[in-house]
Amino acid sequence: MKETTTEILTPQDDGTSAAVDQEALQTLQREVQRKFGRAVLILQQYERLVKSLVAEKDLAGPITELQRIKENQLKAVSKKTLGQVVGDLTGTLMTPALSDEVSGNSEHYQVKPSLPWIRISFRMEMQEEHFKETERKMADLVDLRNELVHHFLESHDMWSVPGCQKSLAYLEECNKQVDAHYDELRNWAKHIIEAREYSASVFRSPEFEDFFIHGIYPGGAGVHWPSCTIVNLLRDAEDALAKDGWTFLQDAIEFAREAEPEHFPSRYGCSSWRQVLHESGQFDLRREQGQPGEATLTWFRSKTEEG
Repeated sequence: MKETTTEILTPQDDGTSAAVDQEALQTLQREVQRKFGRAVLILQQYERLVKSLVAEKDLAGPITELQRIKENQLKAVSKKTLGQVVGDLTGTLMTPALSDEVSGNSEHYQVKPSLPWIRISFRMEMQEEHFKETERKMADLVDLRNELVHHFLESHDMWSVPGCQKSLAYLEECNKQVDAHYDELRNWAKHIIEAREYSASVFRSPEFEDFFIHGIYPGGAGVHWPSCTIVNLLRDAEDALAKDGWTFLQDAIEFAREAEPEHFPSRYGCSSWRQVLHESGQFDLRREQGQPGEATLTWFRSKTEEG
């Protein structure tokens, strides 16, 4: 069976085609197509990576909703042009100086205070001069992409040997620029991924769990008493055991030990449960003298807002 091929580009009928070495011209045209296609493919990879970085630069919401929020942000960014996402990249992910402000694009929810809410943001700080130069180069890359995709055939003679040679030189320079930009972007993405992996390792650490879940600050820096686990255990004991508004401390201790035995006063920097009540500042105390030779009996109740 005879193999047939179809040329995408054909010589223009201007009366000179007979003088053109058709084989040489077609070879050059194919090389132009190859270099053009390579440039466009790398630009598409660049665009996809930019969109991924922009979509995940700021992620916030209830911990159970983060995956869905991430997917929605990726979907929204996927509809933007390269120019738009490059503007987002240089306007938020890359900054001339770190800002205390965070993006307001994340979804907002009315949630219970007890539900974990997480915001994860990444920023790249640059010196002012470096930032402006990077911003200019990325704008030039967008212009280059638009010129290639929309105006290449208008600007280049593809139907003569000299025209193809000139086009090849232009595309060679384009590919150098595109490669440099893509390598730089991949390097940024690599560092961001490393930062995310480090953050994930921190989130999985016992110290983070103590801080985020149990209210114990790292390095013995103290305790966030209003919401820490041991105080919540005492409140749970109140709900279950209180009589006339007061809870007997010994009963609460037994309740807490049965519910979560791994939470004890020394974990929170206290020598006793009575010290927990005192240090937390969350409870009113009432003491009663026991029988001769017995310890003082302690009762507690949660403070009211007025108290």
